[in-house]
Amino acid sequence: MRAQVVLTPTESKSLIAKAVARMDVVKHALSRGTVVIHPSSSTFFIVKEITGDEPKTDHWVLGLVLPQGLCREAGAQLKDPPLNQVQQLKFSPDNFPFKWVIKGGKLLSGITLGKILDEIGPEDVYIKGCNALDIKGNAGVLFGHAGGGTFGRVMAAQKRIGFSIILPIGLEKLIPVTIAQAAKAARRTDFEYGMGMPCGLYPAKGKTITELQAIEILSGAKAVPNAAGGLGGAEGAIVLAIEGDKKQVMKAIEYVEQSKGAKLPEARALPCHLCTVQDCHFPIRNKHWAQRWH
Repeated sequence: MRAQVVLTPTESKSLIAKAVARMDVVKHALSRGTVVIHPSSSTFFIVKEITGDEPKTDHWVLGLVLPQGLCREAGAQLKDPPLNQVQQLKFSPDNFPFKWVIKGGKLLSGITLGKILDEIGPEDVYIKGCNALDIKGNAGVLFGHAGGGTFGRVMAAQKRIGFSIILPIGLEKLIPVTIAQAAKAARRTDFEYGMGMPCGLYPAKGKTITELQAIEILSGAKAVPNAAGGLGGAEGAIVLAIEGDKKQVMKAIEYVEQSKGAKLPEARALPCHLCTVQDCHFPIRNKHWAQRWH
């Protein structure tokens, strides 16, 4: 049996989350250990899949690509986030408190990354959304601080401890060069102009899960991209052909239809003209095109 489906980027995130939550390595960590999740638009749905509810947290995404540029702001769900809530937080990977931790069936937050990595074991899982994907399935993570930011710290710990890293990422983030080429070009300290915070690209090591792997994990069917892009809310959408026996394809369709209409909270960074983040070396607060989004 064959079917053709369309998924917007947000719907893809929801579908991928369903697959990640059902991976054996994740189920094992949930039953015997710990699952650590870096808040993002991709992992928001993973928490919902695992716990049955949206994460109750002030910050659901950390670091944003916005129309006006790259932003390190921790996107808040609060209507009026305190202006100094994030700006005055001096960056240190070990002191970074914005992680979701699922342990013993409970969702925890506010634990510093240093403490998490001190306690994490080889049977545990770390889940991180990514910013770039190449045709070979390699993923990359944008970072704005020396050493690769928090993910650089996580990767160093993984080499020592051996826990699993899962990288959920939609095909909307597919780039036409290798991650190695992109990382070489993204030398954050060399940029003389930028829109927002200058970022490098960290080549991520882990298990990448796109819509294609998600379909196979959830149903056993195979999926092949047919087209991408669209209008009227389908900007960044992916068109997939799904093939398998009738039971497999119908199961894939069921999960796809469950993902249709998925919504994320509003991404609300502070207005650039009010932001005092010192790490933003190329502030755009005085640009007319930056003001239009606020």
